[in-house]
Amino acid sequence: VSGRFPLEVTALLVMGILPVVGLVTPAQAIAGFSSPAVITIWAIFIVSGALTRAGAGDLLGSQVLRVAGKREPILIAVIMAVAAILSAVMNNVAVSALMLPVIMDIARQTGIAPSRLLMPLAYGALLGGLTTQIGTPPNILVSAAMLDHGFSSFSMFDFMPLGGAILCAGIAYMVFFGRHLLPRRDPARTAAQQEISLRERYDLRERMFFMRIPIDSELSGK
Repeated sequence: VSGRFPLEVTALLVMGILPVVGLVTPAQAIAGFSSPAVITIWAIFIVSGALTRAGAGDLLGSQVLRVAGKREPILIAVIMAVAAILSAVMNNVAVSALMLPVIMDIARQTGIAPSRLLMPLAYGALLGGLTTQIGTPPNILVSAAMLDHGFSSFSMFDFMPLGGAILCAGIAYMVFFGRHLLPRRDPARTAAQQEISLRERYDLRERMFFMRIPIDSELSGK
């Protein structure tokens, strides 16, 4: 509740305290690590990290701009669709982290306020997780629970008919109605205005100098 301890520390403390006080056995305390659901979620984080480090974001940014151009409604639709496709096989948070610099770059190139593109990104990542068995942890946990109780587990695309319909409805709503409710905030422009006012207030220009260091100078690179 206080937030003084990191979330992972709190989780491990709980797992360690329960067997000590006798509420569960040591074997039961670590049984979750043998669960297919836990291993699947862990593996999704690895895939997400690999795609991020491989530079998938740069490729996505150029393709989004090439397909959508600078028209806001089409940009929103394409961004949500791309985020949803990635979220179907990646963790939602990882998708948002991967796409965040891409969206900020698109906002700079198109002149559209970042706030009008970032919220559709978040919604697309959330809705895309509804479409596959591994798209979001609850889907994985429900599938594992089915097996634990003797039923057949959901397959990879059993969620697609309903989840896909919800996704398409969400994209359509954002393109035709929701975008009119999106805020228009440009933090970069606000920060630039504040910087200009500080320069003028403290006469920083009078005490600012530019110096060029030759390549063969002893100061070069220092």
